[in-house]
This record gives sequence, C-alpha cells and structure tokens, in this order.
Amino acid sequence: MGLKILIVEPEKCDGCRDCEKECSLFHFGVADPDLSFIRIKEDGHFGSFIPVVCVACEEAPCIDVCPMNARERRENGAVVTNQDRCIGCRACLYACPFGAVQINRETGKSGSCDLCREDREGPRCVKACAKQKALLYVSSTEVRRIRGEGSVETIKQVLRPQGKESLS
Repeated sequence: MGLKILIVEPEKCDGCRDCEKECSLFHFGVADPDLSFIRIKEDGHFGSFIPVVCVACEEAPCIDVCPMNARERRENGAVVTNQDRCIGCRACLYACPFGAVQINRETGKSGSCDLCREDREGPRCVKACAKQKALLYVSSTEVRRIRGEGSVETIKQVLRPQGKESLS
C-alpha cells in the first residue's frame, strides 16, 4: 500500500485546537499548543482556520538548507530534526514554504511533525480531529480519490445556475 500522507482540508477546520493539544501532549506530556508540531492559524478577515503542519515536501528545502544536516527524512516519510545535530540556527524555519517548522521555546531547536511514528495507529492530531475530519492520514491512492471528490463539489458550486439549489 505504500506510505501514508497527512493531508489537511482547511474548509473543515472549526478552530477547536484539539489537534494542537493532542500533539503536544503526545510529544511533550503537556497540553500546550505552543509546543505542538501543528498550528491552527486564524484568518481574521474571513473568519476561517487553517491547520499548518509539515507536508514532508518531496524535495524539502528545509533539508537542503540545514548546515548541520539535522533535517532528515524518516522511513515513514516524515521530515524531522535530529535534535543532537540541531544548533538552532533557524535556517529550516525560514526555508519552509508552509511555515510548518516550529522552534521549541525551551531548547531553541527546530521540530516538525513526525507523524507520531511511535504510535502504530498514526498521527494523534488526526484522531483528535475525528469529528471535523480536517486532518486525514491516508494512502496516496486515497488522496487522489478525496481530492477528486472535492474538485467535483467545487465544480458544482461554480457551475450552479443562479437561484438553483442543485445540479440534478
């Protein structure tokens, strides 16, 4: 079946921040969103929420830019920081196109989502978001199916005639 991928569907996020709390609880033993590897960003203009998490870019700029080779890809596909090598220079933070690299306020070192590799059931943030389903952990085949369904819904909305409720 291959690697699984963490995908975000921001339109489903209600801003509850349960994913942040669960992430920090799992990794650091305390429900502190500031320690989480996932962050919920609020768009005040539109009143929406956007979960920001490492998407493990295929060609990850954070790996290329690290002067200590501390950023590395794990066997599960996650791009993480080797804490023994990290010097806290923040190059990875600035190189990340999504703003997903976090700096631990206590150590000054970087970190990002490791897909909860110690948990056989997958990322805890996904479990915490079971009701909204804004976070999904699925195979690449499933990603194509999910994205395809979203595209159909988007097309229906765009093509819906004025004053009509459905495209029957």
